[in-house]
Amino acid sequence: MRRSRVVHAALAVALAAVSGIVAAGCAGASSASAAPDSGCATSSHAIAAPGPNAKPRSLAPGDHEVTFTLQHFDRCFVLYVPPNPPVKDRPLVLVYHGATDTADSTRSTTDFQEVASQTGEVVAFLQGYTDTWNDGAGATDANKLHVNDVAYTMKAIAAIQRLTPYDHKRVVAAGFSNGALMVQYLGCEIANRLEMIVPVEGEMAIITEKACKPSRPVSLYEVHGTADSAIPYWGGTFTGVDGAVITVLSAPKSTGKWASLDHCASLPTTSRPSSSIELMAYSHCRQDRRVVLRTIFGGVHQWTPDIASLIATHLPPP
Repeated sequence: MRRSRVVHAALAVALAAVSGIVAAGCAGASSASAAPDSGCATSSHAIAAPGPNAKPRSLAPGDHEVTFTLQHFDRCFVLYVPPNPPVKDRPLVLVYHGATDTADSTRSTTDFQEVASQTGEVVAFLQGYTDTWNDGAGATDANKLHVNDVAYTMKAIAAIQRLTPYDHKRVVAAGFSNGALMVQYLGCEIANRLEMIVPVEGEMAIITEKACKPSRPVSLYEVHGTADSAIPYWGGTFTGVDGAVITVLSAPKSTGKWASLDHCASLPTTSRPSSSIELMAYSHCRQDRRVVLRTIFGGVHQWTPDIASLIATHLPPP
């Protein structure tokens, strides 16, 4: 992961002491200094997240920047509503960018919107505070500032419930790099709100593994390249964006951990759909969950180019 291009945590904390508000990665955020870069900027006008007593509505198709305040931090996300007429069983896909990236950049450089426009998923591109996530591993600005990204996710889900219809039993969280560690963490913390997590180039951190006690089984579709030099496929240590050292499980062991949590069969089966891809799948999991590792031989540290298509073919059934 690249070194963060946002203000250093120490400076952010100093600003917080003066104003009680630190720079956010959203348009229109308040700050004692210059306005921060917007990680959620779209061509549409920003809308405030509806409160818990607001009547449900149905947003028009397209991109919508949604804003709210949490922990005195101004937060945002980009909500994509597909052009298809809304149906009650359409899934919701939550997308978490990598460290130093943004929601808007991820929206424009991945295939999530293109695929959703054809298959009908609602997609929320979530925005990390200072372009990072507090993934529980302790190596980002968001962690240092004690940003609660579990609460942020819950508030985003609550807002989306009142902005467009979707199937609450088909919620998927997908993330890359720092975002991958984030969705691993979310699977442990809010399993009751997620049906599947899709970590791309980011295994479960050792510190997360020790405390992971999901309230129910969660499906996993993990993707990792063997040539990833940022977060190694075989696990061990890597250096986070703030210079801290993080230890993660290997991709096979990370997948095996979820198989154990989901009470799957003890031994996986493997298949080779192509010379560069191996699938390791655990079966007979509780509540019909599925646990799969997609190994990309020679794959590097990047979003899988066809990630949304892969997710669309492995979505939980209605």
